[in-house]
Amino acid sequence: MIRYFSKIEEAIKVRHLVCSKRGAAAVEFAMLMPIISALFIGVINYGLVVFEKMELSSAAHAGAQMALIDSSDTSVIQQVVVDSTDLNITTSDVAVSEACTCTCTDDTCSGADNEHHFTITVSEDYTLLLVPTTMTLSSSAVIRTE
Repeated sequence: MIRYFSKIEEAIKVRHLVCSKRGAAAVEFAMLMPIISALFIGVINYGLVVFEKMELSSAAHAGAQMALIDSSDTSVIQQVVVDSTDLNITTSDVAVSEACTCTCTDDTCSGADNEHHFTITVSEDYTLLLVPTTMTLSSSAVIRTE
């Protein structure tokens, strides 16, 4: 008879464990944590990429301002771009190009009809946080000097 009651007690214990809701929150948390972590890392990566892009844009605009002041030496413009940001860029990451367009109606292209435009392009290779992916970020600024 004692053996019969012990089996009933065991059945009650097993039934209690099966119907128990203790630990359900921990299991749900463990299932959702990888998804939440991936979303969190994605948001952080997006914020860092936007910040880097803003820094590149600011550096390109600094180069455009220098081209407006003195457009005779492109190496000075490149150095101003590098010095205007804390990013790990060099003068080889900065491209300065000049374009001249003529707005005249005939082929004489007198000096007053010429428009000189400088395009300053800055690029950087950026590695995402906790993801082994590298992407190239770039920004450019165009300014008319004459």
